[in-house]
Amino acid sequence: MKLADKGFYVVEVVATQGEKSVWYGKEKFKKTELVKQRMKEWLKAREFIGIKEGYGLGFKDSEVKRDLKAIFKIMKIIRKFKPVLVITHYYNDYHSDHNEVSKLVTEAVDRAGWGVLKELGEPHKTPVFLYMDGEYLNNGDILVDVSDYFEKIEKLMEIYRSQMSERMKQLLISIIKYRGFFLRKVAAESFEIGHRYPLKFFENLDKFLEIF
Repeated sequence: MKLADKGFYVVEVVATQGEKSVWYGKEKFKKTELVKQRMKEWLKAREFIGIKEGYGLGFKDSEVKRDLKAIFKIMKIIRKFKPVLVITHYYNDYHSDHNEVSKLVTEAVDRAGWGVLKELGEPHKTPVFLYMDGEYLNNGDILVDVSDYFEKIEKLMEIYRSQMSERMKQLLISIIKYRGFFLRKVAAESFEIGHRYPLKFFENLDKFLEIF
């Protein structure tokens, strides 16, 4: 939300449809309706956040693994948009899919900058690649103040009501408050610099640096 408000063209890529996942919603439902509900939440959240485009990769829930076709799908998106920043899952999250997606994106971001497979688009070296905090705390190389977005973050959790228990909500709120303590702010989000991927700041990244 902070990036979108600063004028960034934000693109979101979702790996699975969550078809084997949990349901925390109060509404009664049939298991076959889970994917439909998740899609509704995703589209509503995208609009709320200010995301310009969204892509679904269509991987099977709970079965994500390293596969060259999967890497190529992600590479193609990276080369299409030529991002200044890519953020993905923390590589040591509680969920195996999250961990595997983290590995896929790490490899795809790197390969996208190589001079190979030009049928996937012109090579692009992403200047900044980060892992986000998950349900567990990461090393926290970068802290970003999100105090002004605290209420919106709570509303966003409500949008994802089918997959957000009250216990999970309180955990995530506790994490951003904990991160905020070290900035002497209400809330902050933490990011770890990508493996073997030092930050590369160029003149055209002045706008990006404003968020820190």
